[in-house]
Amino acid sequence: MPNFVSVAVGFRLERTFTYVVPPAFREVVEVGMRVLVPFGHRTVTGYVLETRDEAGFSGTVKSVENVLDQRPTFTPHLMEFLRWTAGYYQVTLGELMRKALPPSMHAVEKVKVRVTETGRKVSSGNELLERLAGTRELSLKGALEMANRAEIDRLIEMGLIDLERRVEAGGPGGAYRKVIRILEYDEERLTGPRQQEIAQIVRLRGAVPFDELKGVCSSAASVVKKLEERGVVAVDLVREFKQVESGMTAPAQPEVLTGEQQHAIRICSDAIAGGKFAAYLLHGVTGSGKTEVYLQAIEECLRQNKTALVLVPEIALTPQLMAWFESRFEQKIAVLHSALSKRERYDQWCQAADGSLPIVLGARSALFAPLENLGLIVVDEEHEPSFKQDERPFYNARDLALVRGKMAGATVVLGSATPSLESFQNAKKGKIGLLELPNRATARPLPDVHVVDLRRSGFADEQRVLSKNLAEALKENLESGAQSILFLNRKGFAAFLLCEMCGAIPRCPHCAISLTFYRKANVLRCHYCQYAAPVMSKCDICDKGELKQVGFGTERVAESVSAVFPEARVEQLDATVSASKRLNRVLDRFRRQELDILIGTQIVAKGHDFPGVTLVGVLLADLGLAFPDFRAAERTFQLMTQVAGRAGRGDRPGMVFVQTYLPQHYALQFAQRHDFIGFASHELHERELRNYPPFSCISLVRVSGEDMQKVGDAARKAGSILQGLAGDGQVHVVGPVMAPLSYIRNRFRMQIMIRTPERSRMQAFLSRAGPRLWNELKVSKGVRWSVDVDPQHLM
Repeated sequence: MPNFVSVAVGFRLERTFTYVVPPAFREVVEVGMRVLVPFGHRTVTGYVLETRDEAGFSGTVKSVENVLDQRPTFTPHLMEFLRWTAGYYQVTLGELMRKALPPSMHAVEKVKVRVTETGRKVSSGNELLERLAGTRELSLKGALEMANRAEIDRLIEMGLIDLERRVEAGGPGGAYRKVIRILEYDEERLTGPRQQEIAQIVRLRGAVPFDELKGVCSSAASVVKKLEERGVVAVDLVREFKQVESGMTAPAQPEVLTGEQQHAIRICSDAIAGGKFAAYLLHGVTGSGKTEVYLQAIEECLRQNKTALVLVPEIALTPQLMAWFESRFEQKIAVLHSALSKRERYDQWCQAADGSLPIVLGARSALFAPLENLGLIVVDEEHEPSFKQDERPFYNARDLALVRGKMAGATVVLGSATPSLESFQNAKKGKIGLLELPNRATARPLPDVHVVDLRRSGFADEQRVLSKNLAEALKENLESGAQSILFLNRKGFAAFLLCEMCGAIPRCPHCAISLTFYRKANVLRCHYCQYAAPVMSKCDICDKGELKQVGFGTERVAESVSAVFPEARVEQLDATVSASKRLNRVLDRFRRQELDILIGTQIVAKGHDFPGVTLVGVLLADLGLAFPDFRAAERTFQLMTQVAGRAGRGDRPGMVFVQTYLPQHYALQFAQRHDFIGFASHELHERELRNYPPFSCISLVRVSGEDMQKVGDAARKAGSILQGLAGDGQVHVVGPVMAPLSYIRNRFRMQIMIRTPERSRMQAFLSRAGPRLWNELKVSKGVRWSVDVDPQHLM
């Protein structure tokens, strides 16, 4: 029985902490369990990393307050995976373990401010005391809105108020309810009609929820108690979980599979049955039936009594995929993503952990699902940058899927119509297998793509949104009763406002970007910090000029389309809608063909299956090419190909119009021909010449803070440390420089790029640099630094 435990806490702290295990917990505490521990002036959730008999040092050791689990939350397999991940991505194990669990599993300490009897007597004249006298207690946050911390401390010293600390720790998921089951039905032991009635109901059904019996008989509680005393029934507490359902209808299972699908399914099924690690890139054109390959591979998993994990890049895609899975696997799917309520997410997690739901479907964080006996991991749309976490801990779920699969001896399938160049290069080099679906699952070919040169084309509307070519195609599509999608990767009504007199542009006071104009709400909004400002009638710089709308977003597109085609049923779908409960309603209405034209950002390009869509219009294909990032052409090609693939998936052929001011750009030319191999060859050649991934490895050291001078000092110090360690010429350190987005959410941002020829050298360098940065980078208050390994953007 251990006397001490080594515990990690969910903060950015390199060290672990030792606690005494009270005698009452010594027989139950194990590695991988959650414990409640005192930490400074707080009580927090800790994670047991080691148990031992000796503390290993002298001095006072605090005691574990409670053990929160009956069995380890983190199994040995999951612990091994998390340790590897923390080391690779240069994050602490504690913060990664915190990220791996549903939010409701972390202890939350709530501080309440209460007025004392003395304070109630002298409350007159003090806003805080008067408020407390009426409410009895208030949260500390609420109190700080009326008084600063020094004033609160002074009132405590005077005995006028006190603080009460409450710790709420995540308990077991699910809710418990009484279920009555029959033991032995014997009429001789029954007295009275009520006992006979209830005993008969339970006998016929075997088990009945107690709440239902209360509806039959108002005195059910006393009747059941008497039946239990006579040994006729037993009362059980049954744990019930809140289920998550898609609410959508899935397409029917295809009657015939293509030869390529059958080959891919056979390869994956054999690998799953073999029980050894195998990884494949499933490269299939849009509409080629990749989902069916996933589904049949999962069926093989279940036949082998193994579990399966399916990752998708967007929460918006989860309901559609879940509908597919529900139709095939009934009640065997757990769904994990951040749009669920805390209760739903925890309940789903618990059912995956206890094995009752052997299939987990979710977004990036579902990678850490507590699945044992893992047989298959699928990463759908593996090229999507959203698989990379853009804040600490900076992990990439796609790359880690391969790591977890290797540790578990599972089969990993990375699926995409436009694979990332890193995955494609790995397949070319034989590091992972390549499975190809070059044709659509139906007889329909890929859609014809027409590039419209906006430098020469006329427009059909005053806003210059729709070219005449696209407007004519929309008209014909509407008349034929088919559906259309218009894609623009920009929200709002206008890109920005511009003063016609002085040229000033309203900008976010917290970020170094212009504000986007939303006409419906009549507001200017920042897309990074969500700052909002009213629209002024005059320029607030010169106080003379009118503000002119420049550029356009999805809101203006919807207005223009409705003006040109007033009879059309038009709806928007962008991040504003996807963050609300309207998302599923819009998608379902479009799928049921209750809408004619869907206008959206990149959310409409990803994975949706709309059989009624025969026309897709890309309104400004050049937007992504302007980004100062070496992946700009790759992202543009992927988006164009993906959104084009929404057309012609049903019984009628599809057509795509791509509006652009750069018609000769190679990314658009290859997308027009649906030529991934041609694009990949061209882009890989360019990357190799410039020594960018996948021909090198990159990490970014980012430094940010509210004081530019302090940020610069810290960044230069970090740069000096890294340059001093580089030495051998195989590690190149560039910077520090200002980040392309140099000011976001009131913080100035600088970064340093580290480039090495291969991952092993990068890891060796970071293992030396990490401790030096921790020990020597004494940053001032308000300045933070982090290491982003394998960044997906350089912004």
